[in-house]
Amino acid sequence: MNLQTSILKNLDIDYSYHLAKRMEQFRTNPVLGYRPAGSRAEFETGEMLKQEMEAIGLFDVRKDAIKVDGWEFKKAVLSYTAEDGSRHEIQLGAYQTTFVTEGPKEFSLMYLGKGTAADYEGKDVTGKLVLVDINQRDEWWINYPVYQAHLKGAAALIAVQEQGYGEINDEALNAQDIAGPDYAPAFSMSRADALVLKASMGEDKQVQVRLDASSTVLKDQETYNIIGTIPGTEEGMILLSAHYDSYFSGFQDDNAAVAMMLGIARAVLRSGYKPRKTLVFCAMAAEEWGVVNSKYDWSAGAYEQVFTARPDWAGKVIADLNFELPAHAHGRKDAVRCVYEYADFLEEFITGLPAGFFADQPYPEGVEVLSPIQTWSDDFSMAVGGIPSMVNDFSAGEFMETHYHSQYDNENFYQEPVYRFHHEMYAGLVLAFDRTAAVPMNFAGLFEGAAASIDGSVCRGADADLPGLHLVLKQGIQAGEALYSKIREINRIYGR
Repeated sequence: MNLQTSILKNLDIDYSYHLAKRMEQFRTNPVLGYRPAGSRAEFETGEMLKQEMEAIGLFDVRKDAIKVDGWEFKKAVLSYTAEDGSRHEIQLGAYQTTFVTEGPKEFSLMYLGKGTAADYEGKDVTGKLVLVDINQRDEWWINYPVYQAHLKGAAALIAVQEQGYGEINDEALNAQDIAGPDYAPAFSMSRADALVLKASMGEDKQVQVRLDASSTVLKDQETYNIIGTIPGTEEGMILLSAHYDSYFSGFQDDNAAVAMMLGIARAVLRSGYKPRKTLVFCAMAAEEWGVVNSKYDWSAGAYEQVFTARPDWAGKVIADLNFELPAHAHGRKDAVRCVYEYADFLEEFITGLPAGFFADQPYPEGVEVLSPIQTWSDDFSMAVGGIPSMVNDFSAGEFMETHYHSQYDNENFYQEPVYRFHHEMYAGLVLAFDRTAAVPMNFAGLFEGAAASIDGSVCRGADADLPGLHLVLKQGIQAGEALYSKIREINRIYGR
């Protein structure tokens, strides 16, 4: 039995599944879950993962301290009595803002449609809860109606996802990275609960409610990225990463990814394989938010890891294999999304997989390579920090509109064949990278991407030398191809 076959034989998908489930025990909200950035639940999960890394035999297991803004969401329960005398109690989701009632508190709640400036005309919402409908995918992000409510004097906003996210069920709640100030409070309500609540309102679209909430943002908190290694015999590092903070139970996003990463580590260790390059396994904190009042969400844990905790990784780590939502098929065709420079190497890897690898696999249309990377996950922060990265693509499937960031991201939608496929393919990819002597990057793709992005009208407006720019990029493409041809030959000889 060769070493690659031994690694595949030692992959234990049940181990990974049960580790993903074990991560759910740590939660800030006892009913809904949540393991957000900088929370006690995130810390406890990190401690458990550190112990797990040590238990499976990883070397130099450690905690890299980083600073992020933290969030503790303990509860948000809204109750009211309908006109028929029936009493209703609603569990609300929440966003990264501060709102603490110190027990149930009386509020008037007003429904204001989409929550636009026009919806507020002639309405006094001072000190009230405002209920609005929202479609964050096709209209605007949560921070816009939230801040509008704050400016109008509302106590807090409650958003109902009418479309765009949480479409799987009318009971679905939603959570997103708010990218707004912590002092403009926000919660989420399911469509089903909102429908009943709206029916209890009078002609003025108001109803009296009681809200018992504890949601607190804590700035400049210390959290940890958890790291273990398998030492290599030569220079260079290969990084595997996934994040361990989550919304709700986070089974797919991202428990299953962290567990798959450690499942691959466990299989390598059990096989006895001695890597040439040091394999680094990093469970990242604070991917789901981590910075108060930012315009964008930057996957703060990964950003801090590569810019403050381990800036020396840039130049040493030849590739980051990041994992997200790996136990559910997001279409009939799987994909790896990567930086331009690794597209050719990944195409060659996929084409070179053993005959029969795709037989009886969950992707009847195979696997494709997509470039460039996107801003949805930790690999983006890695790439901007100088570490070429990739991720199993997840953003195009309907799961993002149906289950993602809701309580329906759970084991009921677990697909074992998909999980097994990703274990096997990415374990093989780790070995493929490990067998390279020269970093297998083709810079021609980067120049091609730059050429495709040129806006001729902008160049002409700036009186730029457009023909000269095209010529330089063409030369870059040719040089990149020539260099990659030499790299391939070096690696062919080295990998024998």
